[in-house]
Amino acid sequence: MRRLPRSRTIALGVAAALALGGCRAALLAYGSNVAAAKVNADAFAASIEARFTNAARSAKFSAARMRIARYAFAPSTVANDTAIWTGMQTTRTGAVRDLESHGTLTGLQYVFTARPAVTMPTKIGDSRHLIELAQLAENDWGWRTRVDHAIGPMPPGRADDVTRALFLSAERPAVAVRADYQSVLPRTTAALGRLLTIDSIATVPQGDGSTLVTLEITVSGDRLKRGFPTFAKYIRNYVEPARYRYRLTDRSGSDWFDAEARNQLLTVRFRSRDGQLQPLVGAARRMPDTLQMHVDALAKISFFTVGVSNMQGEFVHTKSARERGWAVRFTRDPEWHLPLITERLLRSPLRRPFEGKGVLFTLGLRTGPNGQTLLTRELDFTVRESAIMRFLGNLGFTAMSDFAGQVEKEESQFIAESMAAFRADVAALTAK
Repeated sequence: MRRLPRSRTIALGVAAALALGGCRAALLAYGSNVAAAKVNADAFAASIEARFTNAARSAKFSAARMRIARYAFAPSTVANDTAIWTGMQTTRTGAVRDLESHGTLTGLQYVFTARPAVTMPTKIGDSRHLIELAQLAENDWGWRTRVDHAIGPMPPGRADDVTRALFLSAERPAVAVRADYQSVLPRTTAALGRLLTIDSIATVPQGDGSTLVTLEITVSGDRLKRGFPTFAKYIRNYVEPARYRYRLTDRSGSDWFDAEARNQLLTVRFRSRDGQLQPLVGAARRMPDTLQMHVDALAKISFFTVGVSNMQGEFVHTKSARERGWAVRFTRDPEWHLPLITERLLRSPLRRPFEGKGVLFTLGLRTGPNGQTLLTRELDFTVRESAIMRFLGNLGFTAMSDFAGQVEKEESQFIAESMAAFRADVAALTAK
């Protein structure tokens, strides 16, 4: 099952984080002083803005991404299509294929070009995209996708400083929190307000010095209709009806973070003390580096509502001198919610992605070449070809097809405009 393409989901998440974390202290945390903070924050936003500026794709890459999207759950169909891949090998277990592409801002277009042996990006906004397909057994295929995106000189360790400042900023009365982001990021707030509106902020001081925070955010395409009519329709058809919940718990079962979307309302709950997350209930303590992620997600695609509940995975915060990030590995198959017409289809292939290494998703920052920090993401999973997987693949491609074209163009424009607004707000930042 697909949702908004992954790059779009992440970009929207980045945009939302900028809006919700729009406090002066968080922006200053991007660097060791005001000047460095402005350089780093501007470069980060500029890299995202570039990526979504009039995206253009070489003919090979354009055709390849749609073919891969169409047959992601039936990989044997595309494994021998020489028009797709930039590299083709055969090993003891079968076919090994890869598609590499380079992305860069050229004039007023961000151009993706498929070619072999793409090097790591060394210029702000440039990116390297890799899709790998490997046959593991007769009907088992492993997919791995990786994106490395250059975001400027901010050291990866600064991500911890920014995150801590964001949480610390919420440990104030709600009126102060709202006044802070509205005054520091007025242009960003207006730009993102066309899609996301913070309806309420509740900050409740606890007896131990921590603060319980609840944010309620409305997600609606209504305000997008004037400038982005097809994107607004896509939001109305796919995003607004979606229901999902993400929770982080420790081994004892205590909740540390809770985000739930239902009826266009996203509710986020967390508890913070001195900028450090605490369990929502109970004694304050240091958050472990490894937590459990619990996911429930339902989406409407065409005439069907599909999704999962009780999908659980290990959530790890990675830290090193050159890297900061998060890795989630799902090794326990969830409860599936599928249309009645699939009742007679063999469901054992649904368990295959969660066997062995499971489904791995990573997101983080790491030191790259030429003084660049790279925003990286990776997805690694296995599919077993079957009737039920082809059914899910067809549903996913329906959403992808509805997104490609004018919707994608308008959504990219929305993100680019939001990042430009953020950069203008950063330029106006002062020390006081």
